Amino acid sequence: MRLAEQRRVRIGLVGASWFADLWYLPVIQRHPNAEIYAICSEGGGSARRMAEQYGIPHVFLSYEEMLEKAELDGVCIITPNDVHITIAEAAMNRGIHVMSEKPLALNLKEAAQMVQTAERSGIIHGVNFTYREHPGVLRMKAMMEDGVIGELQSGHFEYTGDYGVAGPPGWRGSIAKGGIGGVLADLGSHLIDLAKYMTGDGLAEVSADACFTHRDVNSDAAADAVIFLGRASQGSQHTFRTSWIEHQGTKGQTIRIGLNGERGIIEFAVSHLGSSLSYTLHEGGKTVVDLREDGLPAWNEDDPSSESSFRPWRLTDRNEVWKWIDRIKDRREGTAEATTDAPTFADGYYVQAVMEAVMQAAEERRWVSVQSAE
Repeated sequence: MRLAEQRRVRIGLVGASWFADLWYLPVIQRHPNAEIYAICSEGGGSARRMAEQYGIPHVFLSYEEMLEKAELDGVCIITPNDVHITIAEAAMNRGIHVMSEKPLALNLKEAAQMVQTAERSGIIHGVNFTYREHPGVLRMKAMMEDGVIGELQSGHFEYTGDYGVAGPPGWRGSIAKGGIGGVLADLGSHLIDLAKYMTGDGLAEVSADACFTHRDVNSDAAADAVIFLGRASQGSQHTFRTSWIEHQGTKGQTIRIGLNGERGIIEFAVSHLGSSLSYTLHEGGKTVVDLREDGLPAWNEDDPSSESSFRPWRLTDRNEVWKWIDRIKDRREGTAEATTDAPTFADGYYVQAVMEAVMQAAEERRWVSVQSAE
């Protein structure tokens, strides 16, 4: 039976926060073969508001009731990190495909269990590591694959914001609900994923320091800033820095990445003010890459801060949620599933393993090996 003769892919959302409204609901609504079929939230108030805004036919007060009654094809988990595993396990054991917000879980033990259940159940799984699809990231990855700067020697990765300056930012700043890593889980997880995605080489060991700015007034406050060194499996050295207490002005949030090779360096930066990308060769000088060809405005301090300047692919078929739905559609059609670079639970496990090693290294003041998947 052709897809046109079938019902659309039914998607349910667990969580009805501002981020569901920003990243998930609009792109699912635009997908020609998907339907936002159900939504749930604690207490139901926010779910009802989103249902009214997006025309969602079914609202539930709990994920248990939604999974039991809604006859879903897939579920998106947009909740605090401490309940990712419970919701994902319940869905996977029913054969429901799962897209999880990052990080995959609260700790490495939970992440391992989620990977095992996903493999056993055969569901299509994904983790919302959004920045793989940034045009600047894709350009850097292609330049690395083309050998523009030769063999990689070192990299620098940083992601900063200022939404934690006044205090821990909601559940993300809570050890109980978000994990002790705090900003490492919220922003740093993207850097860990990007480093491996762009270079093709994962981290083998790390050394780290973590800052708990608000711990003196809140014992549950997670890390506000984390820096760490990493040595990759093939020998390159990397530095990582992430913070939600770094003042941004009108930049909103800022990502900076530098990759240094035997012949030169590639440098990339993006914020809510735009993007910049260049490479400098030891013999050949500096070349500025015009990202306007990819629909990206150049970084301009005089321009207004804009979400579309920071993540312009948000409402397109390059959104990880859209790609996950495509894979569900392909399986339903009986055709070959799209071969994309979509992040899966296995990628989520790797990121979780690095984060756990980083926080252990920060606590014990020593180098710690990154645990590989069994």
